[in-house]
Amino acid sequence: MKRIYIVFSIAAIFVSTFCLFSGCSFVQEDLLLTTTSPNNAYTVEAYKTNGGATVDYSIKVYLINNNNKLLIYDKYHDYNADIKWINNDIISINGITLDLSKGETYDWRKDES
Repeated sequence: MKRIYIVFSIAAIFVSTFCLFSGCSFVQEDLLLTTTSPNNAYTVEAYKTNGGATVDYSIKVYLINNNNKLLIYDKYHDYNADIKWINNDIISINGITLDLSKGETYDWRKDES
C-alpha cells in the first residue's frame, strides 16, 4: 500500500511540475471577439471559459500588449461579452466600465457591490 502511495505522489508531482512550466490549463478558453479602441491604442480579446461539468462558464477579457495578455475583466456565471468603447481609454464590458489609462480591472471575486 505504501508503494502505491509513493508512486501516486511522484506522478502527481511530475504532472504538477510539467503543468507549471508548460502552462497547461484544464480550463478551456474560446475566443469570442477581438476589438480595438477608436484610436487603435488598445486591443482587447474576450474569451468564454469552460471549466468542465462542475464549473459554470465565465468571461475573461485580456488587454493585449506586444504579445502579452493582461487580464482586465473576469466574471463568473457570465456567458457573453458585450463590449463597447466609451472613448479612446474607457471600455464597457457587460456593464462594467474600466478606464484602461488608469489600469482599472474587474474581478468578480473582489466585487464589493
